[in-house]
Amino acid sequence: MLRTVLAVALAVALVAAATSALDSARTARSERLTEAELDRIEAAAESLVSEESPAEPGTPGPRRTLTVSLPGESLTTAPVALVALGGIPGGNSAADTDERDAFASRIDGGRHRVRRVGFDLRAAVPTENNRGWRLAPDDGPLVLRGGETHRVVLRLVRIDGRPTVVASARRFKSEDGTTSPHARPAGAIS
Repeated sequence: MLRTVLAVALAVALVAAATSALDSARTARSERLTEAELDRIEAAAESLVSEESPAEPGTPGPRRTLTVSLPGESLTTAPVALVALGGIPGGNSAADTDERDAFASRIDGGRHRVRRVGFDLRAAVPTENNRGWRLAPDDGPLVLRGGETHRVVLRLVRIDGRPTVVASARRFKSEDGTTSPHARPAGAIS
């Protein structure tokens, strides 16, 4: 009887230790995958700014289009709560100046990780009739949710006389062919 109790106690301790290690590994993997996607977005925006001339608002201009996949919850990844392009949702935008901005990310249950970028970025959000885009306020980042694949379009436009990267995004259609709503600006109801 005593051996059984000790065996069960040892098994519970081993499972608890393994679970903690697995959670840490899942979180680390999600962070790596998210950072890799942010690296791609940042590189595309930097090449746009350094290689192209900005267009006037409302005219077609240079753009970069990326497919961005953010981890959801699985056996090997922790869910990404959000990725924000152009600031920290509901937060202080000390990094937001006329020449610089920030990307932020957060794994579920974690803290925001902030990355400063060397260009100004504004979010474009769908109009009410979903037939076009309008600029969000400068403190309103474009928020992408984890567990989804997004089509991110970066455009280089001239706003207030300076080059600005304007980001928009749409979620891809689901397997059943239904269209998901657009990525939402910070504070919008998902």
